[in-house]
Amino acid sequence: MEQPLQDAFNFSALNPNRSSPSETIESLINRLMIESWLPNISFSSYYNACAPLSCTFQYNDRNNIFVVIATIIGLFGGLSLGYKLLILISLRLIEKFIDGISYQAFIQMIKHLFRFSDEKQIIDRMHFILLLTSLCTFYMLSAFIPQSLTKEYHVTSLSMYENLVKQFPDSSLQCSCSQISIKYESFFNIKPRFHEICSSDFVSPEWIEYYYSDGNLSSQYAFDDFRYSASFQFQGLALLCQLSKKIVDDEISQLITRYFIDAQLLSLHLLNERIQTFINDFQLTMPNLFLSTLLLIRETTGTNMIMNTISTNWKFSTADFPGLGWAAHTVPIVYGNCSCSISSKCVIPSQNMLAGCYPLEALLQLTLQCFYDQQCIDSTETFKAMNILSINSSRFNINTTLETIINQLTIEEYLTNISYEKYFNQCAPTSCFDSYVDRNNFIQGITSLVGLYGGLIIICRVIVVIIIKLIRSPSRQIIPIIN
Repeated sequence: MEQPLQDAFNFSALNPNRSSPSETIESLINRLMIESWLPNISFSSYYNACAPLSCTFQYNDRNNIFVVIATIIGLFGGLSLGYKLLILISLRLIEKFIDGISYQAFIQMIKHLFRFSDEKQIIDRMHFILLLTSLCTFYMLSAFIPQSLTKEYHVTSLSMYENLVKQFPDSSLQCSCSQISIKYESFFNIKPRFHEICSSDFVSPEWIEYYYSDGNLSSQYAFDDFRYSASFQFQGLALLCQLSKKIVDDEISQLITRYFIDAQLLSLHLLNERIQTFINDFQLTMPNLFLSTLLLIRETTGTNMIMNTISTNWKFSTADFPGLGWAAHTVPIVYGNCSCSISSKCVIPSQNMLAGCYPLEALLQLTLQCFYDQQCIDSTETFKAMNILSINSSRFNINTTLETIINQLTIEEYLTNISYEKYFNQCAPTSCFDSYVDRNNFIQGITSLVGLYGGLIIICRVIVVIIIKLIRSPSRQIIPIIN
């Protein structure tokens, strides 16, 4: 007696809480058997990969009460002493001029300033020279050393921002966005321009019907005559054009719903560059899935040597096999020196077109030459060839194969429209900062001198007194010895 299967093995039913019991296997396969995504974000790994060298932050600060008091005292001391000296010198000069000082007397007065007869005069003169030298040095350091400064401008409209850009064309003007993620569709739209073959007569039902005629193709043409498979080739071309357009439209619909992310307001030039780079990447990656699927179909069909409905790759033949009698079998068709049993891409020229193992493979190897030649297409001019002048506005030349065009989803170019005004309104900056290097800050130099003057005059006085005392010290004097 056979043992029941459930007794021989230990099976357990699926967990009904993880998926719906009514869900079909097809539905599971459509979502690649995935129940859920379990993301794991490691901020430490991200930080190590980012490897920041330094961090900066900006804040508004005001000097505290102690700094304010110290600054006022310094300015008061410096200004009081400075004004006192200035007033004394001015009064002496006025007095001299009132007394009718001559040029020679003025020169003598200047020379008198640098004459000294006692220690006090030496100290005064040296004090004046040291103080003047110190003030000049500090002024040069304060006024002419480059300083990096940042100035803030409030921006409430695009016109204000444009005026700032004109005012500072070479500056590092930075404006922070109030909204750092902006949908592309809010300021940007894109429209593809397809190759004209997808809008020509060659994909129209009339053209396909023209070649299909009454449908009895095998009685009219040989298998290696282009006209035998022409209707199927152009049906494939029409289908590929429709499929390309649908894929592009779907991808663009998804594209414009994505977010443009940047914390800073970009200039019009930088925004155009970013959008163009984005479009180039989009154009490179978009056809990949389509091409992979098309290649899979072509390789599967060719590798398995599947016989098509119009028998252009294999044909039936009968033979009398010993012991079996008459039997039907398939025989590969040979195009030139190429057998369909070896390659699915065998083709031969026919009627200025191509005939081959599969209509699709023959179509993809066609070039555009015949499509621009009216005599090649239709000498009766019932159907029009493509305008040869349009080749000048195409990125595909006349020797380009249809496979190359299909690989690019028949796209000639993308026509974009960027509204910078809408982008600015979505970004909504409230202020902009301009960083610049100031090399001639005269006001800062004068302010520093006024604050330092009160302290310098005392320090210089002390230094001069110490130096003079050391120089005139009796221990340093040389006393001659007289025998």
